[in-house]
Amino acid sequence: PLFGFLSDHTKTRYGRRIPYLMACSPLVSVFFVLLYFTPLESDQWVYFIWLLFTLIAYDSFFTIVALCYNSLLSELTIEPDERVKLNFFAGIGVGLGVGITYVLPLLLIENVQPYSQNRPIFQTIVIILAILGAFFLSFTAYGIRERAELLPEKEENLGLGKSIKQTLKNRSFVTFVIFNFSITYVVTALLSNFPFFIQDVLNVSGDTLLSSLPLILYVIFSTVGLPLGYLVNKKYGNKRAIFLLSIIVIVGLIIVSFTDSMILVNISFIIIGLSFSGISLLVFTLLADVVDEDELETGVRREGMYFGTNALITKPAQSVSAAISGLVFYLTQYDQNIGAGETQPTSAILGIKLLIGLIPALFIILGMISLWFYPLDAQTKEYKEMKKKVKLLHEQKLLECRERLACLEREKMET
Repeated sequence: PLFGFLSDHTKTRYGRRIPYLMACSPLVSVFFVLLYFTPLESDQWVYFIWLLFTLIAYDSFFTIVALCYNSLLSELTIEPDERVKLNFFAGIGVGLGVGITYVLPLLLIENVQPYSQNRPIFQTIVIILAILGAFFLSFTAYGIRERAELLPEKEENLGLGKSIKQTLKNRSFVTFVIFNFSITYVVTALLSNFPFFIQDVLNVSGDTLLSSLPLILYVIFSTVGLPLGYLVNKKYGNKRAIFLLSIIVIVGLIIVSFTDSMILVNISFIIIGLSFSGISLLVFTLLADVVDEDELETGVRREGMYFGTNALITKPAQSVSAAISGLVFYLTQYDQNIGAGETQPTSAILGIKLLIGLIPALFIILGMISLWFYPLDAQTKEYKEMKKKVKLLHEQKLLECRERLACLEREKMET
């Protein structure tokens, strides 16, 4: 929230998000590289300090970049359809990025001993990805122009305490962030428990292409399914579309929970990938609508504060996933010392199925209950009236901005 508050209160000739994108995009790549270039043959304390420093720096700069990037997607337009289109193209970029980072190591890194001999190849991949990332982030920063009329005047700004209070008492935001927390948990639980599911439930060796096939299908259909999310949104609006897609995700998770068939697992991951692609396409349009609603109440746009607070609240979902996984493994007597060809106890196999299927399904149900009370339904008359009011407010701000610019021009001519 602190970075978000800072960007909301920034006012420069380039805008309030672009300067941070320009400054921090190269730094994200620099510290991404440094994460994987630790000092050779050093003391453990040196490794610890190096990792701690580079992680803090990388996470901080990445948070700033992601926050400003997402804020711009919300800020550039208030039209629901245009926001979905922006997220659609952003989703394609994310899908390609995830695909490249997943495929490159599989193609170039060999599963041979000692594994450390892959270090030069892996570090080369890291450098290539860092350069590509810096290029595309910088291209975004220099290719976007912010809307000058939305830059706040000093007298309009809310203080930090009042800004946080205003954010947390917003009913629309609270119901949204509970849903987003559940989605973050589900994605984390799926990805982190997937290797255990493949190895211990399906008895597939982890060093084969077959073991990665469900995850590959998930990544592919998370991108291919973006048009599906767009069409469902067109028919039902973002809230109802997400609700429907969440039900389909639950179906996929239930299939995973009750099957030992690789074919059915692949089908379920296709279903989950298709549905999640639509949810990821639409979920931040819900938060953008929250910002619109808040602007009518406060008079200023506070994307930074809302996206920052959302990140603060949803980030612990990853830790919750790890804690639940550890607890389930302990309670079901998972044996990490079991070798190849041996099987886990029946209780441990049940625990893994719970972790990758039924428990995530329960989290989505909890999120859907919260989403039910999210008041900004795109199909309602109240929502459409809210959008009209925001549009009129922006037109008024544009006129005031032009008047200020005209006054400045007159002052320059007089001097």
